[in-house]
Amino acid sequence: MFTWIYDLPTWLMFLMFTGVSLIISWGGVLLLRPALAKIFHGEEKDTRNGLLELVLTGTGLFYGLLLGLVAAGCYTTYSQSCDLVNKEASAAASVYRDVTAYPEPLRGQLRGQVETYVHTVVDSEWPLQQAGDPIPRDKNRWATLIQARLAAYEPQTEGQKILHRQTLEDAKEFYQARRARLDAVDTGLPGALWWVILLGALINLILISMLSVNRLMAHLLISGLFAVFIAMMIFLIAAMDHPFLGEFSVDPEAFESLIVNVLGRN
Repeated sequence: MFTWIYDLPTWLMFLMFTGVSLIISWGGVLLLRPALAKIFHGEEKDTRNGLLELVLTGTGLFYGLLLGLVAAGCYTTYSQSCDLVNKEASAAASVYRDVTAYPEPLRGQLRGQVETYVHTVVDSEWPLQQAGDPIPRDKNRWATLIQARLAAYEPQTEGQKILHRQTLEDAKEFYQARRARLDAVDTGLPGALWWVILLGALINLILISMLSVNRLMAHLLISGLFAVFIAMMIFLIAAMDHPFLGEFSVDPEAFESLIVNVLGRN
């Protein structure tokens, strides 16, 4: 939902959430202040504020719990996505090391395909992931070719059979890790939950704007701080909602480290 925001730089996304929240909050104070003075005409200020505080306590409590739980869930998903990338890179490194003991020309072919795969992930797939574009089917062919060549190989000695068995296990783990990463690209909160978060923010900002405060500047300061806090929480959730989208996303550092430390090239 609203995936276009991931095309923005992180700082601009933060300013957008903060700006919209402040506009709603301060706009509510300035627009509702005279109207509420007429609606609550004759009512004591303490009675009006007491009623609003009662409502704010209930909505604020449940909304705060919702934001906290959603933020924790998004961070968990983000952390798990980092683990998936590390697992895939580690599995690719294991396959690369395993095939060094294979006879030529198979060894050179497999090592070359692993190298091509890793560079394809870093140079082609990652920019597509961050932009939210689908990864073309032809990007899968290197992983498929690696599996196909390994499956076609017939080991001759007992030592080769043991090594080949281990290599097949590593290749299976590598392919599963790749599938898990590609599936995680589309991970995100349901649209209905986003509507609850946004409408909840709107309701709480309006309620804080309805409080009776003698000095306008004091009211703007209080409502502004509340608006910035809500904007920060929603920004945090949005930034981590899609772990592979946008500037604030899982980076390919594990694969870049693999290129430098295992493949031996920058």
